Amino acid sequence: MRLWMILLLALGLAGGVNWWSKRVPSDHAAVTAGSVVSSDGFISVEMPGNTPPNTVLVLAPANCPSEQAQRAEALIQALQDQGIRVARGNSIDFNIANPSAEQRAAVDRTVEVFKQGAPAVFINGMGMSNPSLAQVAAVYEKTRQ
Repeated sequence: MRLWMILLLALGLAGGVNWWSKRVPSDHAAVTAGSVVSSDGFISVEMPGNTPPNTVLVLAPANCPSEQAQRAEALIQALQDQGIRVARGNSIDFNIANPSAEQRAAVDRTVEVFKQGAPAVFINGMGMSNPSLAQVAAVYEKTRQ
């Protein structure tokens, strides 16, 4: 009887360790589930409504002294200095009448990027929270149409 208890305990522990090692934190899973992740860390998203093509959309609080807002302002200025078109906003909306399952998943990924904190940056169907200038410029060049 003791041998069976030890065996069951060992199997239970092995199963728990196996499960734990393969799990992904829930916020990371929500962002990357079904998405395409670029080598620069951007993921495929549904672009917020009314965003012109080949324009970097930077979302951050307006007129805010927070560190996040200051990073957003610095990123916007650096992109403009490089001649990259930038649109600034502080909220997102979508113009989708009858979304497909793929579009709904892309919208969910967009919202997750936005929730991760400012600045949330979206470029031609790709998005990332708090990217560097180099990351934004690289994705802009790769996705420019």
